[in-house]
Amino acid sequence: MNYKIVMYRTENGLVKMTESFWRDRFIIFCYIKNIFSESGLTHSVVVANFATTVAGGGKTYRVDYYNLDIIISGGYRVRFLRGI
Repeated sequence: MNYKIVMYRTENGLVKMTESFWRDRFIIFCYIKNIFSESGLTHSVVVANFATTVAGGGKTYRVDYYNLDIIISGGYRVRFLRGI
């Protein structure tokens, strides 16, 4: 199976949900937690976890990457034109 990865960016090139929706990380985390408990979306279906290495080598972190279903659901919860 082949998958195509598409990065959705704001007009100024941002891709992080916190920066795209102008909300801090804790608020975005709460939105995502509520999305999973209320919407019926399954974590394993809409989230991919990849290893990301810090610039210059060194430490590696596991980072969750959310698909478009979570991004759109989060945008509606922000209730702000930029989120929609």
